[in-house]
Amino acid sequence: SVLPAQSPVLKKATQILGVYSPVGRCLKTSFALTLGQLAAREKPVLYLNLEEYSGFEELFGKSFTGTLSDLLYFVRQGDHNLTVRLNSMVETVGQLDFVPPVQSPMDIRGTSWQDWEHLLQEIILHSSYETIVLDIGNGIEEVFQMLDMCTTVYTPIKTDKMSRSKLAQFEELLSVRDYPQILSRMVKLNLPYGQEV
Repeated sequence: SVLPAQSPVLKKATQILGVYSPVGRCLKTSFALTLGQLAAREKPVLYLNLEEYSGFEELFGKSFTGTLSDLLYFVRQGDHNLTVRLNSMVETVGQLDFVPPVQSPMDIRGTSWQDWEHLLQEIILHSSYETIVLDIGNGIEEVFQMLDMCTTVYTPIKTDKMSRSKLAQFEELLSVRDYPQILSRMVKLNLPYGQEV
């Protein structure tokens, strides 16, 4: 089932913005964080990094007590206080809220898209966030189902031959696997590549 853009019980529509690329080293996370920061100037935004290796502890120079690993554990346990759990884990950078990413790649690989969907529905229904930014890595098993939950999918690309070939293969797979609607929601971005941070 696809997440509803707006549920009757909601006073707000919640956007899910996905950032995903089959191309590596394309500033995907830098773009996703910037997108989240800009959106957070206008409304409450939650950023979730769904990569196997985020490097956030090193990036922010601190360790986190509660992480997405813990939140996913509560999802699998059928915890009825997910929003309370979420709120206790949220960290903030600038005006952007985020849940610290997983500590082990297995926590990404071992999570079904139904569990992701359940988590997102809980956030949509029971939190004040009006936008969720999903920074989607390649460790997600059912990446097409994840992308299908997104209102918009931002896809950083590169113009070299290998990158173009990877993108073409990805787009062909979307058609073959019967997800052409994702293609229509994709916004391709050729970001200015220079010295990466």
